[in-house]
Amino acid sequence: MKKVFTKADEMELAVNYKAARNAFAFLELALFIYCLLSYLKTGEHSFVFLIFIVSGVVFWLTKLIETKRLAAPEDPDEE
Repeated sequence: MKKVFTKADEMELAVNYKAARNAFAFLELALFIYCLLSYLKTGEHSFVFLIFIVSGVVFWLTKLIETKRLAAPEDPDEE
């Protein structure tokens, strides 16, 4: 029986990363345009605006945390 889930190799990880990044950028752009048009039409922020803001905050916090984690030295004695 063939395995459904297999561990991705480096090339597949790179492709998945790029696809996820492009999908996130598209969703952020689409939500921004929707929020802008909704605000211009009604004069009020919709619930979608909250999703737009929270998704951006999650992205930047994740980027900050992972950058710090990966840039930190493994062992302070090695320096």
